[in-house]
Amino acid sequence: MKRKKLNIGVIGIGYLGKYHLQKFITNRNCKTTWIVDLDSNNLSQNISDSIKKTTKYKDIVKDVDAVSIVTPTKDHYQIAKFFLENKKHVLIEKPITNTVDQADKLITIAKKNKLILQAGHLERFNPVMERLNNEIMKPVFIEVHRLAKFNPRSTDVNVIFDLMIHDIDIVTSLVKKKIKKISAFGKKIITNSIDIANVRIEFTDDCVANLTSSRISQKNERKIRIFEKDKYYSVDFMNSNIKRYYKSSLNRKKLFEYKEFNYKKTDALKEEINNFILSCMRKDIPKVDGIQGRDAVKIATVISKLL
Repeated sequence: MKRKKLNIGVIGIGYLGKYHLQKFITNRNCKTTWIVDLDSNNLSQNISDSIKKTTKYKDIVKDVDAVSIVTPTKDHYQIAKFFLENKKHVLIEKPITNTVDQADKLITIAKKNKLILQAGHLERFNPVMERLNNEIMKPVFIEVHRLAKFNPRSTDVNVIFDLMIHDIDIVTSLVKKKIKKISAFGKKIITNSIDIANVRIEFTDDCVANLTSSRISQKNERKIRIFEKDKYYSVDFMNSNIKRYYKSSLNRKKLFEYKEFNYKKTDALKEEINNFILSCMRKDIPKVDGIQGRDAVKIATVISKLL
């Protein structure tokens, strides 16, 4: 018996939405039936004639089983709410919503209608995350640097919601303890919102995480160092590389020995979208569900109020 494919709508096909569209088109478990964008120029690009096009997202509701929302953050809630209320699965690019209250409402609707609500936190699909999740047991200190060259497409939110939210999600997924204190410092440099920030998060088990994010750097960098008793991990997310340093028990002249793990670069967006599709088909579960997406927004909101 031939398996039924999911009918997909991609809402927002700007810079990132175009990549979402490519991954859905090439996924064998779905059929992209609609694309939506307010800019008719985006719709007029060289896209398959078999895909219908519209500027109004409500036009597609009867023809899709699930949607991917890749619009400015301010529009996430109203679009997602409409589709969840109409019993459609939803993938939303990070941050899931502007506010915690909005995220809670979406989670409630999704649960009521037994739908998949997934947040687009790409870094969770980086191959280094699997080893970190398996090995990190009791971190005592975490240092994170996420630097990016300036890109005007993301200036509708501050750098906390734009970049640091990835690391908020990663750190809280590794520490798994409640937060007891947050300190933050940030500045507006070339936009009307915070462009560079440093944040200190203290957890109830006394682990401390120090996060730095900048979207006005001269280079792109995504690195994290995680310290545990007698060892630490140096992780390069861009190059899918981990160096694990551990206290030497054999060579007294060397304080640390180390092992290096290099992973073949994978297409994180492809993996994320496949995870979403399989979850909609009840063959998997989201790596980052609505609750985890909400939790990241909650911490990002607290940090933003401190700046």
